[in-house]
Amino acid sequence: MSQSQIGKTIYVATALPATNDEPGFDALTWVKVNGLVSVGSLGVSHSNIDVPDLQTGFTQGVKGAGAGNDVSIVFRRVASDTGQGNVKTLGNAGGPAAVGSIKIVRGSGAAQAPATNDPVQYAQGYFHSYAENEASDTSYEGFTVQFKQNAATVDATEDA
Repeated sequence: MSQSQIGKTIYVATALPATNDEPGFDALTWVKVNGLVSVGSLGVSHSNIDVPDLQTGFTQGVKGAGAGNDVSIVFRRVASDTGQGNVKTLGNAGGPAAVGSIKIVRGSGAAQAPATNDPVQYAQGYFHSYAENEASDTSYEGFTVQFKQNAATVDATEDA
């Protein structure tokens, strides 16, 4: 059965997992980031390698190296939110200080809190390009940050 994306929440960790698997992500300290508006499509994109064949006159493509997607994460402003403060710090940081992980969950607990066996998506990478929303009569207070995924997405379930 199809369903909307409504009800998903996002958490951030200001570290990378030791391993790109559920136990690695479970070991991190997660902080909820309130005010989530949207998250781009997590995943891996591959380059294409064209292999020409003079005899047949046809160029075939083969799958090249993969790279994690660079996705926008958009938030509405929530005053004094620790998670938003963490994301802003990561988005403005340079070098190793910008690395972190995200956890996206459709929580079935109170206020969409994660409950045992809820589906979870984990990703690791770095944050960059923090930008405030424009100030106009057709916009809201908030911001966008980019997240460059540096390993495959891990699909898991929330532990007890």
